[in-house]
Amino acid sequence: MSFDISRLRRADQIVGGGAIALFIFMFFFKWFGVSTNVSAVAGVNVGGSVSSTGWDTFTNSRWIWLITIIVALGAVVLRAGQRELSLPVQPSVIIAGLGALSTLLILYRILHHPSASASFGTFHTSVGIKIGIWLGLIAAAAITYGGYLAMQDEGTSLSDVRDQASHAVSSATAAVSSPGEGSSSAAPAGSGPSTAPPASGAPAPPPAAPPIPPPAASPGQETYGESTPPSQDA
Repeated sequence: MSFDISRLRRADQIVGGGAIALFIFMFFFKWFGVSTNVSAVAGVNVGGSVSSTGWDTFTNSRWIWLITIIVALGAVVLRAGQRELSLPVQPSVIIAGLGALSTLLILYRILHHPSASASFGTFHTSVGIKIGIWLGLIAAAAITYGGYLAMQDEGTSLSDVRDQASHAVSSATAAVSSPGEGSSSAAPAGSGPSTAPPASGAPAPPPAAPPIPPPAASPGQETYGESTPPSQDA
């Protein structure tokens, strides 16, 4: 497969850039932590700040973000290699959907994650989100925007998305249904009476032949043991 970046559309470049950025921000930037301006308390080193990345902080949502990154980068690689996958839903629709879901999850974490700050004289401490989660939000929004641009380039409308989704659901339903469903074990009507199978190990008796009637005797013909007396003239 020949890989050529020049084949990528503007939408593909935005999707690829957003996926790479989300990967970097999620694994190498701090998303949540505790910060303080005091490095030691009573001779004990408190380190000044304790922070964690997005991958370490949000153990449930991180799998959605990782799937979004993999799907987005995979679609870009296939596009650069002029490869296409036969899917019931367009790849651009999947990318836009996953990007929107990732964006909403990050936004939810920003709005509902606990945060607090306190000050006691010269001592100050704060607990809450860090710069990494804001950068991750921008990267996820870029993936969503790139997927939407790809949908426009392909001429995919929202009605097409509904049709593709309904077709995918119906195909999945048909795939999980039982293979013998709807078949009838009874013989169709009008096929004649059924014959009971013979007992196990016993051959089936041959059908009885109909009786053959005896041939009719012609008039004046002698029968066996009897004779017709000759006529006498008076």
